[in-house]
Amino acid sequence: MEKPEGEDIQADEPMESYTIVCKNRSFARKVKFSYESVSDSKKTANMIGTTVGSWGRSVPITKEKFYAKFFNYGAYTAGNDVFNGTITSVVSDSSGDMIYDSAAFFADSHSDRVDGTYGNYVSGAALTHDNLKTAFTTYTTTNNRDERGEIIDLQPNVLLIPPALKFTAQEILNSTLVSGVFNNTTNVLNNIVQPMEWSYLTDADGWFLGALKMGLMATDREDISLDFYKDEENLSYVARVFLRWGGCVTNWRYWLAHNTSQS
Repeated sequence: MEKPEGEDIQADEPMESYTIVCKNRSFARKVKFSYESVSDSKKTANMIGTTVGSWGRSVPITKEKFYAKFFNYGAYTAGNDVFNGTITSVVSDSSGDMIYDSAAFFADSHSDRVDGTYGNYVSGAALTHDNLKTAFTTYTTTNNRDERGEIIDLQPNVLLIPPALKFTAQEILNSTLVSGVFNNTTNVLNNIVQPMEWSYLTDADGWFLGALKMGLMATDREDISLDFYKDEENLSYVARVFLRWGGCVTNWRYWLAHNTSQS
């Protein structure tokens, strides 16, 4: 703000921001081996190794499925538990199954702190050249406002898609001329963002325009721990895996969804 010559610096009023609660969740599994099977087996180490090895392969898959929920359920009008940061007897997330502003992650009614309203969800918009241009413009010139309604620099760099849209995305982004047009029209979307396939997206025709590593937080609270112990009550042996991680939405502006399910 400009300060007129000779006048005092104008004081700015502090503005309370939204409260964001990011919950770490526990994931665990165990397998029991009877006393007899362990005692009679000459390959106990192999048996345990096979079990633990399968867990090592499943943990990354479990994480992928968990984080994909932010996109698969992001437009659900009823929300989803993946957005609920409530920790019993510790902290209560007032937004419940919605994100911090009490709206769905992808919604047409996000409010800022000065009564402005914005949207980052469009239904019935297939991935086409024209729809991507519209989305890019909305992302960079409409949603580029902070909680005070002030202009910020907001630029997408990725088109997140399910495998079914692989070739559609390539036709739109990887050609110098507009596909299907016969007058040599320059493709203004050529390499404007990078396509990224994610096989864990459940909407075969849903797509997302966004910025990598922005707007979402992933946490690793406790690394994987493996235990093998004897249950003295029934003499069985137990192999157990335990780990904790979580995630939350920190800023909806960095992602724009199209054609995804709302229920």
